[in-house]
Amino acid sequence: MNSRRAATSIAAGALGIALTLTACGGGDSGGSEGGGGDGEITTITIATSNDAPFSFTDEAGDLQGIDGEMINWIAEKKGWEVEVFVSEFATLIPAIKAGKADTVVDAMYITDVRKEEVNFTDTWYQQGEGMVVPGDSTMTNRDDAKGTVIGVQTGTTFIELAESLEPKEIKYFDSQAALLTAVENKQVDVVFTDAAVVAYSLVQNPNDAIKIVDPYEPFFPGLIGAAVPKENTQLLEELNSGLAELKASPEYMEILTKYGLTESNAVD
Repeated sequence: MNSRRAATSIAAGALGIALTLTACGGGDSGGSEGGGGDGEITTITIATSNDAPFSFTDEAGDLQGIDGEMINWIAEKKGWEVEVFVSEFATLIPAIKAGKADTVVDAMYITDVRKEEVNFTDTWYQQGEGMVVPGDSTMTNRDDAKGTVIGVQTGTTFIELAESLEPKEIKYFDSQAALLTAVENKQVDVVFTDAAVVAYSLVQNPNDAIKIVDPYEPFFPGLIGAAVPKENTQLLEELNSGLAELKASPEYMEILTKYGLTESNAVD
């Protein structure tokens, strides 16, 4: 899992990513009929890092995922054709600023630093870390983890969260798969990791030996939005109107639950 969204960017105010974003950019402008003009939008090019479960392409090249299905829904209602531009996450904002795509739709956290570069739509959904415990655990909130054995992934700011709980011990793991195995085998009492990724993992591979504590209020919460070049106010308005329509429909929760998220991730 690339921890760019929550694990390494939130506590640090996304400064590391911001430096990359301001340092990168340029290139030839690809542009699409969604980009920058006042005419009718017919095609929209989505910039994504192709990372499940947020925004990724299937074998046919069609966009899938939480954000992917949401933009597909909006595009269908608007009568837009969807094209996909794939690049590293840190280069997505420079890509839309350079005209290579129209919008970033890839679980991007709305931050003040990023707002200096682009405009954001209204919030699509919210997500942060998840609290994962053995299936028979009685823990119901973060305070219950105080003084226990906590597992975290090496190199993430979830270590900061674990340390704040004055644990009996912190155990470090190199991957999310190893984290979940540690919970299943009761090597740890609880782990903290990216909520959406672990939820999607359990949708794909159900496992009664582990569970996600729900409801849960994240220590590192994040609001997700689509990023749009500052000059493209028409696209921003169209995306917001389509998003409002999606949120008013049952399909909004259907998309979230399909990928393992719950009502606690939904926003009005």
